[in-house]
Amino acid sequence: MKALYTNIEGQGRPLVLLHGWGMNSHVWQPILPALAQRAQVIAIDLPGHGVNSHLPLGALETAVTQLADHIPPNAIIVGWSLGGLIAQALAHALPERVAALILIASTPKFVADASWEHALSPDILATFAQNLQTDYLGTVKRFFALQFLGSKTDTRAVNALRDTIMQHPADMRALEDGLHILRTADFSQTPVKQPALWVLGRLDKLIPVSLADALAEMGYKHIAQLNSAAHVPFVTHPELFMEHIGAFLDAN
Repeated sequence: MKALYTNIEGQGRPLVLLHGWGMNSHVWQPILPALAQRAQVIAIDLPGHGVNSHLPLGALETAVTQLADHIPPNAIIVGWSLGGLIAQALAHALPERVAALILIASTPKFVADASWEHALSPDILATFAQNLQTDYLGTVKRFFALQFLGSKTDTRAVNALRDTIMQHPADMRALEDGLHILRTADFSQTPVKQPALWVLGRLDKLIPVSLADALAEMGYKHIAQLNSAAHVPFVTHPELFMEHIGAFLDAN
């Protein structure tokens, strides 16, 4: 198994950052300095993304296998969106190494069905899959814009962040694999046993606000809802986001 390129900053307890679909580790830039003051931050480009775009992402099990060697003992995994699904899979696969999770704008199950309504319509994900075949860059850019919809943002700063991320675009096959993971991963019946902080944006167009109640019913005790945030709270509300993260890190 080929090693993944990772960016490591800071010292202390390991904090492993897993980004979302079509993105890469540059998305963490707004909060990376603050995180590095509290921990050893290990920011990973997922296989098929960023500087690791030459590596296949594959199915969820394959992604977990590729990431396993980069999860140190006593690690806290920070997973955003798709990265949150992979983080939950790692928590189940590596309980001796994964001590806690911070799950941002993520969910136990991304796509709604008869048994799980707190999720995205499968039609929306299917549309992204279709558009990906005809307009790769446009589809990724529209998805990026959708994540900020509803929240007040500095448009120039967001566009600059998007352009930085797009300098290292994801591989087409990895994008398809990522959509497959989003479509099929399901932890709605298997909550993780480690302490987990869920950070949700009340204005998120991808993750319904009803998820907070469902998470509580699953037994999760740490659920933060940011009233004026959407899908990328660590970019749009970094100070408020870090307050929640800091409190959780201090407690765990």
